[in-house]
Amino acid sequence: MLCGAAHAQSNVTIYGLLDVFLEYGKANAHAFREQSGGLNGSRLGFKGTEDLGGGLKANFVLEHGLLVDSGGLHDSSGKSFWNRQIHVGLSDSWGSVSMGRQYSPLIVQQDTFDPAPNTTGYGSAYNSGVLRTLSRVNNSVVYKSPSIGGFEGSLMYGLGENTLGTRYGAVLSGSAKYAAGPFAAGLAFLQQGKGDATQEDKSIWNLAGSYQIGDFQLLGALQRTRNDSQKANTVDDRNEFLLGGVYNFGANQIRASWGQAKVKDASDSTVRHVSVGFIHNLSKRTSLYAIAQEIHNPKNLAYRASGYSFDAVENGLPANAGVNAQAIGFGIRHRF
Repeated sequence: MLCGAAHAQSNVTIYGLLDVFLEYGKANAHAFREQSGGLNGSRLGFKGTEDLGGGLKANFVLEHGLLVDSGGLHDSSGKSFWNRQIHVGLSDSWGSVSMGRQYSPLIVQQDTFDPAPNTTGYGSAYNSGVLRTLSRVNNSVVYKSPSIGGFEGSLMYGLGENTLGTRYGAVLSGSAKYAAGPFAAGLAFLQQGKGDATQEDKSIWNLAGSYQIGDFQLLGALQRTRNDSQKANTVDDRNEFLLGGVYNFGANQIRASWGQAKVKDASDSTVRHVSVGFIHNLSKRTSLYAIAQEIHNPKNLAYRASGYSFDAVENGLPANAGVNAQAIGFGIRHRF
């Protein structure tokens, strides 16, 4: 009886997602292959809460990223089993605090206002690198506020694990969002500390919004990236834009997006990414999809059309500078 009472205060969920697709693409050459992670990265996860009384709860998340096509780790180093996220914390009416490997507030904002498939997946200008992002941050502490009158925010600090008095590699990120009726808008930033004394700090600012009109949602974002390469005395500040829409009808969804980026004060540095996707939901758990994308490279740049590749595991189709990259993928996603 005592064991039953203790168990009733806790809740643990095992969940997962498997996503795999066939891709045909061309850039320098033609390619036909199978890849993992189109709409979302494949994963196995555990999450849970414990009621500590008085409204206070303990929470945890562990997520392992995997490749359905090969069974390998979704981690280019091959060392991190819990490579997606792993954190533990407390929550109450004042919000939540958690520590571990977590998503930056910047990527959460970008995902919220990205018309391409969820979690900036296949067909996303963030995924291809045309628009900059930083996904997960190790050794991080995150505070998330409750929603108050439609406003909510979050703040992250990622410790660089350095000696006292230095901030090499440290990450500071935050976001503020407002949502009311069909309208939503958000502002997010991220600063990534230089790796050593010879480099510069990198910063990203993102202003985004969306508006719902019946079954159609319009989304857009303006972004500024400063000191992109973090190399001193280098012309690498970037102006970036995103525009797209999502249309739902029945069990189907159509998504389209256009992204563009230009290196400030650099000629022939404008790159464009266009994608269109169709999703058919067979059920609440299983979906079929088809996504086409094209990257128009200027003569000085060589971006690749790629799959879900935050950790650089699924490399995009090779493209030389000035060579456009096109790809189309047909896949299936199953949640459990």
